[in-house]
Amino acid sequence: MSQTAWLVDGTAYVFRSYYSMRPIEAPDGTPVNAVFGLGMTLQRFLQDESPSHLAVIFDAGRKTFRNEIYPEYKANRGEPPEDLAVQFDLCPALTKAMGIATFLKKGFEADDLLASMAARLLERGFEVRVVTGDKDLSQILGPGLRIYDLAKGRHFGAEEVPSLLGVRSGQVVDLLALMGDSSDNIPGVPGVGKKSAIALLAAFENLDAIYENLDAIETLELRGAKSLRKKLEAGRESAYLSHRLVRLRQDIPLAFEPANLRYLGAEKKALDEFAERWGLRRVAARVPRR
Repeated sequence: MSQTAWLVDGTAYVFRSYYSMRPIEAPDGTPVNAVFGLGMTLQRFLQDESPSHLAVIFDAGRKTFRNEIYPEYKANRGEPPEDLAVQFDLCPALTKAMGIATFLKKGFEADDLLASMAARLLERGFEVRVVTGDKDLSQILGPGLRIYDLAKGRHFGAEEVPSLLGVRSGQVVDLLALMGDSSDNIPGVPGVGKKSAIALLAAFENLDAIYENLDAIETLELRGAKSLRKKLEAGRESAYLSHRLVRLRQDIPLAFEPANLRYLGAEKKALDEFAERWGLRRVAARVPRR
């Protein structure tokens, strides 16, 4: 029977914790509500799932290779709140103190590291569970790989993606390339919305097939089919740029072996000292110890 490795999108749960929790301060006055929320989330996860192999992955700064391709990528988000920014380094320090393998790599997003680690683990015969609520990661789903949306308590795999997004897992990149993603400032094809993008991908396999068959688009039983062709022609460059931005990297070199992800619990002294310094004793209280 295959072992299961759990990969947690740490950055997503940092933001979720910050915006869902009241302000909390450490003894020295440092804001720690995001750190506290992340720790409590992981504490409950450890109790519920008892993972044998586990890693938490974080972003390593705002600028990545995608900003080199498209400087406006995520430019709409602005700077993070100051009381959140001071917690970014504390969050991976917490997961390390909890005994969890922790990864981040400058120039890459957590999603790219998650995708790359998942690919390596699948090659080694592991089942993989990616813990996230991010729809972009649906693009990597397949045999042995499922997503666990912790906030909703929902597991899903490639077979559920059509009912959730309207396209197959292998078409998620093409869907986002067509319709764009306002949360990440990805332009897509101006004038092409989700409904039209889904209809196009129902008729054609992928973005390349759409552009190879522009003459056939006007024959689709789709409102505005004639104008849709013009939009696609005008937005070709934007579509392929968006495709590059949305596609997750699965080839990032990372120095890890599956054995590095084995979860044995926290080292008691290290966790207790961290918890005392930052006022996180409630987080530490129920974390497994070696």
